Amino acid sequence: MNFAILWSNTLISFLSTVIASMPKLGHIICATIKKLKLAFVITVMAVVLQGCGFKLRGSQALPSYLNNVVILSQFDYLPLSRALDKRLPVYQLESIVGEKTIPEGIEPTTVVVIKLQPEALERRLLSVFASGQVAEYELIYTVNYEVIFPFAEPISASMTVAREYQDDPDQVLAKSRELELVLDEMRAESADRMIRLLSSQYTEALASIEERKIRKSAKNEANKR
Repeated sequence: MNFAILWSNTLISFLSTVIASMPKLGHIICATIKKLKLAFVITVMAVVLQGCGFKLRGSQALPSYLNNVVILSQFDYLPLSRALDKRLPVYQLESIVGEKTIPEGIEPTTVVVIKLQPEALERRLLSVFASGQVAEYELIYTVNYEVIFPFAEPISASMTVAREYQDDPDQVLAKSRELELVLDEMRAESADRMIRLLSSQYTEALASIEERKIRKSAKNEANKR
């Protein structure tokens, strides 16, 4: 009898402990499931972004054997050239600033060339003061450029960055300085985006080289016949 009572009390105590811990256990299970879902979503997003040519800031954008990038522009000291020169090392790439041609002593087949065209800035009116003076407008910064990989045809590209800007005719000097800072930010953003796109452009260049080889081989076979 005593054994039965002791066993019954032990069983009741065990069941009470399990029942009491169920809410806590359920909370732990739910938290674990949420973490797994978050990890899955992050992984999927990373794969999708990489497939679109995006790179995390600071990650290497090109293979290690193509870590030298030559920047060419039609005008000396083009502001975007300076922005690229400053940002390329962040992506583990060496920057070589030229003028209109690749500097002497550099083998073209060992570097990537970014050839910049003149930048353009457009102002689009958004609002005006009661006096008729401009109060706010949109700045649209655009640059066209070419990327040339070894043994590949030039890849033409365009980069556009927009910003809303509030003007103040009573603070001309201060606003002029602010405008220069905004333009510097827009150039820096353009430089970052251009560098991150190098990865997908490199893949495109490899595909074009392979396609050219196939066409050349097919042509040679046709001539033999």
